[in-house]
Amino acid sequence: MKIAYKNIDAEQRVVAIHRLTALWAFTESGLGGVMHALQIPFTGLLVGGMAVIMISMIAEISEHNFKQVLKSALIVLIVKAMVSPHTPPPAYIAVGFQALLGYGLFSLMRVNFISILLLSTIAMLESAIQKLLVLTLFFGESLWKAADAMINLLSEQLGFTTSTGSYWIIAVYLFIYLAGGFFIAWLALKTIHSFYAKNPKFISDEDAKLSITEIKITTKKNKLKKLWVLIGFMIMLSVILFLFASDRTEGWLAVVKTISWTLSAILIWYIIIGPLLTKAIQQFLKKKQSKYGEEVVQILSFIPVLRLLTSLAWQQSKLNTGLGRWSTFVTTLIHFTLTYTEPSTTR
Repeated sequence: MKIAYKNIDAEQRVVAIHRLTALWAFTESGLGGVMHALQIPFTGLLVGGMAVIMISMIAEISEHNFKQVLKSALIVLIVKAMVSPHTPPPAYIAVGFQALLGYGLFSLMRVNFISILLLSTIAMLESAIQKLLVLTLFFGESLWKAADAMINLLSEQLGFTTSTGSYWIIAVYLFIYLAGGFFIAWLALKTIHSFYAKNPKFISDEDAKLSITEIKITTKKNKLKKLWVLIGFMIMLSVILFLFASDRTEGWLAVVKTISWTLSAILIWYIIIGPLLTKAIQQFLKKKQSKYGEEVVQILSFIPVLRLLTSLAWQQSKLNTGLGRWSTFVTTLIHFTLTYTEPSTTR
């Protein structure tokens, strides 16, 4: 029997929106850990892309009740704060930005390819620009000077010179995210259309466990590891700036400037600004938690199931390659999320 998701009743819509909200919350708080365990590439683009697809599907399945997008986003942020309490403020800002942007675009243009494309490309560019701003905050202009020096060396070996190598790096980086935005928009529209008529194959918890190998997943973020990455990157920049300086005095000054700037930025962010912003955001979300307490509890209890379904969906997508595997993985994961049923209801 085929199910036309466009014609499901009100109760089924509530369940579908709840499942999609749970998948969105899992994407933000736990999917990254699962993807690293499964060695899935381009984690950042997929996590951001899944958010765009969830926003688009929630807007569509809710019969264009676009305020549901904002409600779901608030629940996602509450779950994110509970599951990953050390999440930095930019992650909360990204989710809020995507939800508000989706609400605004869909309210003006309804859910169609143009509105989804605008949501996807703007969201991806915001994510890319945010990362560039964070890098500049931590490493200052030394980062781009080092990039210019490296690109200039490579260009000289190829027979031409350029003094703006950092601009090329930024342009290529933004282009990758922009191209990702187009692909995500196409995938979101394809996913919505594919669920208008589906033959659901209901799977239970036991089915999922039998279909995947045991995978140890760690979702806790190691703050010390992040600091070591920053320190290692700082040392690499210092070496480049020293080697490519016109003289040793200028080289040492560049190294001292890089070290002092980076250490100051790390201390100010991790000790003062970051904790204060995170605490303010979590206090706001805590006030909203009582209003959505039951839904939050249900989503938290469903997250372990989503870990299993993610692994199962990735395994089932292995028959495809390249972008085809991404498409199959996303649509399969969403389909499993919507059609999953508890073991007791399948016997």
